[in-house]
Amino acid sequence: MASSIIQPSASTIKEFGKDLSGGYALDQNWTFSHDGFGLVTAQFKFTTSAENSKNIAEDWKRGTPPPFDGFENLTLYKVTSSTNQGICTIVVDYAGIEGNQSVTTCQVQVSSATGQEAIETHPNFTEVVSPRISLKPLAGPAKYIADNEDDLVKNPNRAHFAMQKATAKQIVVYSFAGFLPAQKPGEPINIKAGVRSYFKPSVTLRCMVYTNSAELAQETVRRVGWSNKGFFGAIILPPPYNTLLEKADEDLPIVFVGNPGVNRNFLCTGASVEIFGGLYKVQADLMMSGYIGWDKDIYPQAYPDA
Repeated sequence: MASSIIQPSASTIKEFGKDLSGGYALDQNWTFSHDGFGLVTAQFKFTTSAENSKNIAEDWKRGTPPPFDGFENLTLYKVTSSTNQGICTIVVDYAGIEGNQSVTTCQVQVSSATGQEAIETHPNFTEVVSPRISLKPLAGPAKYIADNEDDLVKNPNRAHFAMQKATAKQIVVYSFAGFLPAQKPGEPINIKAGVRSYFKPSVTLRCMVYTNSAELAQETVRRVGWSNKGFFGAIILPPPYNTLLEKADEDLPIVFVGNPGVNRNFLCTGASVEIFGGLYKVQADLMMSGYIGWDKDIYPQAYPDA
């Protein structure tokens, strides 16, 4: 800093006619705030001669700490100035993380919504995975239903699978064609006739932290498209959000037979980093998987042991 810092007593500059030509006088009134998650912000006011206003860009640089002791964890992120009758007033905003922490506590906004998905993706389409929903599958194993399509005991919802076979050497492929309506006069109405999709629930977490680590910020961005239990660079889910996965199926217990079992996790679908003084504002969107988790053959896993 080209000019020095003058720290007067509680008396004002104007009362004593302080010479401001050689430095910046610190106002004795300043403000501090804490966002409840570890981010501390402070605002200091300085007064100087209007002639020094040309040095503001050089003297007050982003990412630098306050020009006095005791606030080393804060760095400058914004400065404004105004001049009136030869006096220049400078307002400097600083931000930092409380204590010796490198990351603030993650702020999380949870959104739960539904979206249309093919009925074939319903958990009870082939076998009963969620008995809380129904004790019978919507359709059943493709070949089994195709071989017993007219048997309303084995195929009560009249699921129809089209058989496809391009050449004699290829196996038969069964493609779900839909639930058929009643086939004869007087037969009961099939309420599932024409159903090709359902509203599948999904949970998305919008996360935000501040960190002073460039590596953690960069790592978060690199984890887009990766999956795990909620650890993505600077993003670490705090309570109660870190138990969302294990509690997701409390109301709809899942019973797998001969399958991998319930292993939900999150997929990082997007991330952004913004410089905030000497900190990095990191945001990421996490999408909860279905029952068995995001396919590890498609999506790489971050911290597989976490």
